[in-house]
Amino acid sequence: MIPYFALIGIPSLFALAGARRRGPLLLIVFLLYWLFVGFRFRVGTDWNNYLYIYSVAKIHSAAELIFDREPAFKLLMWLGHQTGGGLILVNAVSALVFCWGVFAVAKRCVEPYLALVVAVPMLVVAFAMSATRQSLAMGIIFILFASWENRSIFGRIGLVVLATLFHFSSLFVLIFVALAARIPLAPRLAATAFLGAIIGLVLYLTPEAASTYSDIYVSGSRKLSAPGAWVQVGALAAAALVYFVYRKPWIAVNGENQLYQNLAVAALLAVPMIYISSVGAYRFALFFWPMAMYVAAGLPALMTRSEARLLYRVALISASTALLWGWLTFANNSAGWIPYENWFLQAQSASLHQ
Repeated sequence: MIPYFALIGIPSLFALAGARRRGPLLLIVFLLYWLFVGFRFRVGTDWNNYLYIYSVAKIHSAAELIFDREPAFKLLMWLGHQTGGGLILVNAVSALVFCWGVFAVAKRCVEPYLALVVAVPMLVVAFAMSATRQSLAMGIIFILFASWENRSIFGRIGLVVLATLFHFSSLFVLIFVALAARIPLAPRLAATAFLGAIIGLVLYLTPEAASTYSDIYVSGSRKLSAPGAWVQVGALAAAALVYFVYRKPWIAVNGENQLYQNLAVAALLAVPMIYISSVGAYRFALFFWPMAMYVAAGLPALMTRSEARLLYRVALISASTALLWGWLTFANNSAGWIPYENWFLQAQSASLHQ
């Protein structure tokens, strides 16, 4: 488990000091995270699943894959085969985009290293080191969220569409695009309904994708269960509650952010969704992590005493570290993460198969 504790320990050291520097030091931490996540070797419960997807994608032409479900990811796998990089290249590219998104969000937080500490257990380790396809799509969405105010509505829609080409679930972020539009309430609700109709139309025109996710997330013979959804969704809901409880002083100190407010509302709504689909609630709630990072890293600014800020950082780092240890120790699928192995440390004869 030592490599995983190093992953959370490095930003923790800077977070304890309340570091806010976003220069070369943050870039070095970014590169460490990318090497750790992107070049993992036989780590994660989905490792063999992606080997199978890769074996199927590599025997098709690029023209055939363009019309497949989530074509951008299939084309990335095809490119991995054509260049000889294989699944390692696919993981490296996916992790690069994911880490870019996470660090783009962290850079916008008051204390970026504290934001990273919060994200490590459930987002970086438990999620990104297994769900390669969705983590790539999520990286694109996080990049969008980090640059939200600087993009037009068409730019926002464009990035959501791009992310959807890698993982279908990203399509639902269009709802937040509509909700955050800078227009009066009535037209904004109308735009939300319109985009909701577009999502419904896409689902209707792509019945295979819709039925697949419905079968896995909602009902059907392949429906999955995620006992740990309460931990994931609960952590996000707790951040949302803190935001709303301290909303007035928060806005006075950190300013108002309509996007993160909407994400906070969605995080609270995700709690009852667990009873319908624990996996669905868990997977869609992952898109709300920028809000949790934003809240966790912004709270020290509301504290007037330096002792209180230090105590808060110690408590948050301790809780995040305990969560990481607890997940690696007790999660029903954590055995796929232990021991951690890296591609650069393997012999040339090493097999990709577990």
